[in-house]
Amino acid sequence: MKKLLTIWFVLIIHAFVSAQETHNLDFFIEQAKKTSPSLLENRNLEAVGDLQNKLIIAQNNSFQVNSTSEILIAPYFNNNGRAIAITTNPSSNAYGYDIGITNGGLYSSQINITKNLFNQSVLKNLLFQNKISNSALSLSSEEFSHNLIKNISDAYIIAYQLQLQENFNRELLGDLDTRLKVVELLVKKGILMESDYLLLQLDIEGKKLELQQLKSDFNTAINQLYTLSGIPAEDIDQLIFPNLEQIKSPLKKFYEQRFQNDSLQLAADRAIFENHYKPQVSVYTNAGVNAVEFNNIEHKIGTSAGLRLTIPIYDGNQRKLNAMQSRLRQDNLNFYKQNSEVQFSNNLKNIEQQLEALENNRTLLEIQLNKQLNILEIYKGKLVQGQISIVDYLNVIQNYKQNVYAKLQMQTNKWLLKSQYNYINW
Repeated sequence: MKKLLTIWFVLIIHAFVSAQETHNLDFFIEQAKKTSPSLLENRNLEAVGDLQNKLIIAQNNSFQVNSTSEILIAPYFNNNGRAIAITTNPSSNAYGYDIGITNGGLYSSQINITKNLFNQSVLKNLLFQNKISNSALSLSSEEFSHNLIKNISDAYIIAYQLQLQENFNRELLGDLDTRLKVVELLVKKGILMESDYLLLQLDIEGKKLELQQLKSDFNTAINQLYTLSGIPAEDIDQLIFPNLEQIKSPLKKFYEQRFQNDSLQLAADRAIFENHYKPQVSVYTNAGVNAVEFNNIEHKIGTSAGLRLTIPIYDGNQRKLNAMQSRLRQDNLNFYKQNSEVQFSNNLKNIEQQLEALENNRTLLEIQLNKQLNILEIYKGKLVQGQISIVDYLNVIQNYKQNVYAKLQMQTNKWLLKSQYNYINW
């Protein structure tokens, strides 16, 4: 029994923790990474790139075996009085292809084997190019993931702000309901007028409508959050506090990684182009039937072998032109890298200044809110005694509410700025 209770307790704790995890920011980010079609596509493309390595090796370093068969008939017309004749000794008056070209026909069926020799440099260049392409895919996946984190973090922050506003309005409504009961008693005692009661009641109804709208906006924000995460929407009562910390600058920033990979891509493309200028040596052999006459064809079975050497000599200075193109493309990359360095530094500095100003304003607003809260408590006491009008009391509440909303907006802006800072600082 004790063992069963222990298991039951562990299951309950696990279920509770799991439920809590579905309400936090990390949950939505992880789900988005699992379901993003762009990330899934890149994952498959990287697997394709790994297979491409094997394909490159097979194409350039393996024996290539194929079978060829051919039957060629070259008839002669008006040969020694015959309308059509197949012969290797046509008369001078016959019509047909030159016997030296066709020998009257061809009967061939062979197995051919070829292999490139001394092409390790060519193979190395091809594999290097494929490696850089795979690295580009990896960087692309990293960028997709980074954008997902930014978009979901911002959506989560907006939803959390709506939750805070909803909670504040619910607490405010609870307090106003209590005030309404007090005012009702004061009206019955003749201390306050009935119009005061109706005015407070009208204000409460307005705030209930506002609360209803906040609930609707919150549900819309939650659905948006689930949509961005690529999972079916569920009802959520509360979101967990978004824990956003400013990350430290990485040792190697993303734009530097991208610049390095693009530069290597240029080098790889140029190396592939240079492959055309390397001497190519291949060995080949074949075996089978190769005959120009059908008669006695069973004795025409044989084999042959040879070496083929190809040396490029001149192609109109294509090599030089390609090198010039590569240098210009590299210059373009350098331009973008320099611009990215300036933007990176300026943007981070700007966000840091905004965060500092926001924190200073938030501190001043906190002081003002504390004073307003004290005034509100004083007004509550005076309201009970019938010493102030409902209009004055509602004005104090409205001013307090506006400042609370301003504080919530400042907190939201702080989270959004941190999210933007982390988005840039990578």
